[in-house]
Amino acid sequence: MAGRIAADAWVMDNHRLAAEFRNDTAVTLRCRAEARCMMREMRSHLRELRRMQAERDKALAAMHPAAMERAGYWFKDVSQPEPSAEPSPSTEPAEPEPTSLSEAESYASVNPEGAARIRAAGGVPADIDFAPPKPHIVAALVNGISPILCALDHIARKATVPA
Repeated sequence: MAGRIAADAWVMDNHRLAAEFRNDTAVTLRCRAEARCMMREMRSHLRELRRMQAERDKALAAMHPAAMERAGYWFKDVSQPEPSAEPSPSTEPAEPEPTSLSEAESYASVNPEGAARIRAAGGVPADIDFAPPKPHIVAALVNGISPILCALDHIARKATVPA
């Protein structure tokens, strides 16, 4: 606020000087140009300040949503929802729910080449150049039949085929 007041005072002083030296065209034009420049700069800074305040308010609201709601910043709808019609039974089979990856699948997705080598060798290979996984992950890699683990067979075949 103090910056805006100072900018307004500077602009008014430049307009006063322009009126005082109205017979000297160069001084008058320079004073008016400086006043316009100061106003543009002040408006730019004011826009930037408002943008920063909006970002700060948004961050504070995200940190304390319950406090903001109690203070009345959000409107809370208290009307009852309309009862929805029951969905008609579909003839298409429902897609299975996505499941979380097992440890072996997670290891295979992070280190596919190493997992493919373990699966192809039937265990930890002798010429290993990476940290071996835990024994239960090795067993799951070797014996697993999930699509992710079966894709490792394709990676291992590509590695062994001469180019």
